[in-house]
Amino acid sequence: GQDHEKLNQAYLYGNPGFGYTDDPAGGPGLLTRTLNLNFATKIDHYAAVNMQTFTKIVDAVQGIDVTLPYAVDGRTSDDMADRLLFLQGTHHLNGTQALTLARIRINGTFSRANNQDRVLCALRQKLTSPSVVSNIPSLIQSFQGAVQTSLSPEELGQIACLSTQVQPQNIIMTSFPQELFEQGRTYDPVFKKGVFTWEVDYDILR
Repeated sequence: GQDHEKLNQAYLYGNPGFGYTDDPAGGPGLLTRTLNLNFATKIDHYAAVNMQTFTKIVDAVQGIDVTLPYAVDGRTSDDMADRLLFLQGTHHLNGTQALTLARIRINGTFSRANNQDRVLCALRQKLTSPSVVSNIPSLIQSFQGAVQTSLSPEELGQIACLSTQVQPQNIIMTSFPQELFEQGRTYDPVFKKGVFTWEVDYDILR
């Protein structure tokens, strides 16, 4: 009965307990279906981790190196802690620091997405480094049950091995052009109030 909602709500509603779907793919499965129905986007496979598991994965590989082309300052008048400031340059981040950087959106959603791409690329680079790649099967095993994915442990191991052969320039992080979007508000029938949304021509997105 839900036909108008934010995309991230599809992920939420798909998880067990909400009663919207009994698909074993859960939140990732319902989000995949939502993307397919609205944007004709085909998702081949998925892997989803919660924030706590993400920090553990980064810590399990002894941190990641992220290079920022500009400073990212997430400090606010309510929280001026240094942990929210990342200066321009290369940083070696533990799991908590990587998650903090990935969540900062004080400069907007698109800026946050760019930082999330940098964090994921840094994690991929670390996972394919000689010091880590031989431990990937045991790493996968240690997080079994904490990751929602359509891939089997065997397939994950195969992808891990193949990923060492993929050139970085052949991995494409893509997003819609920011200039297509305008800020707006839409009435949400669940929350019974206007919520922030992006106004956009969906025909162009498709």
